[in-house]
Amino acid sequence: MSSDFPADHLPRRRVGAEGQRFGADYLLLDAEGRTLRGLNATAVRIWELCDGTRSARSVAEVVAREFSMDVGQVLTDTVRFLSDLARLGLVDELQEVR
Repeated sequence: MSSDFPADHLPRRRVGAEGQRFGADYLLLDAEGRTLRGLNATAVRIWELCDGTRSARSVAEVVAREFSMDVGQVLTDTVRFLSDLARLGLVDELQEVR
């Protein structure tokens, strides 16, 4: 897998990975129970949209629209975040079928 999550690939939460709000924090747990916490609202929304039905670019477009942000910057941040999630084993990178 490349170091950057391709914008045209589909991020999908890995089986066993879960997200849950715990007080003011949002926790991500991998299948082994390791925790990543401290996600901001846009990162939580990206995580929620990782269902394997839309590309990273489409995820960024939704987030940019919902949070009234620049889509170019959101795409850069989304690709970086998805790359981190993939390295941590929390999302799979599916190739888009054309």
